[in-house]
Amino acid sequence: MSLGLSGCDTGTHTRLLFALNPSFLQGDSVSVPASGVRAMTDPVTLPDLTSDDGLRFQLEGAAINVRDVRLALGGGLRCEDVKEDLQDGAGCVPSEDGPDTVTLAGPFSFFLPDGEPSQGGKEVRIPPAKYQRVDFVLAEGGLRAYPRLYQGSNAWAMNLTLPEGTALGFEVPQPLTVAPGGSLRVTFRQATWLKGLPLGACFQSGDLPRTDSELLLDASSGECQGAGDRVREALRTQGNLSALPF
Repeated sequence: MSLGLSGCDTGTHTRLLFALNPSFLQGDSVSVPASGVRAMTDPVTLPDLTSDDGLRFQLEGAAINVRDVRLALGGGLRCEDVKEDLQDGAGCVPSEDGPDTVTLAGPFSFFLPDGEPSQGGKEVRIPPAKYQRVDFVLAEGGLRAYPRLYQGSNAWAMNLTLPEGTALGFEVPQPLTVAPGGSLRVTFRQATWLKGLPLGACFQSGDLPRTDSELLLDASSGECQGAGDRVREALRTQGNLSALPF
């Protein structure tokens, strides 16, 4: 079965990226240069994180290390349709009763604010194809996000993490077509991480305990009881897949 995505070499590669969910990824489409070639952009502005009652944190960094990545093919595509585009370290596992799956061993590291490989990391190339689901496991270092609360001359870190070995998976209702030179992006909805948590009230009441430099989310009580577990559940489950032409 032919997907009709092959063509001349544009000088770019079809890639898999892991990223936060900035506004330009929230729509169904995005404008790109007529050349279709990725260009240098301004430095990424990291989004703020806000609790349900308006306590605002400045996100100062976020990263993820992944391994054992599995991409379920959609649209009736099989391994034979993508085998010629598999890169070194990639494979494809056929299935008799489900979708065939492109596999990537890893580990791979990404800077989540812009979705690019971490410094010194390698680009993750995938075949142009239709994809419907991604599954992966967090590698050593896991998922880390570093929001910080500023009040006057004081500042407190509130580190959000998922550990190595955590399994995650995201699926879309309809297959996404990833064209040559485009990207399949695994995006995390950071706006949901503090949803449902009245951290402002808990900060004022002492239910969100703190040291001189850190907020102790896992030690929360009262209205914020279990806040650490709720944030980790959001980190693990609130994600999506997007296909972009660059």
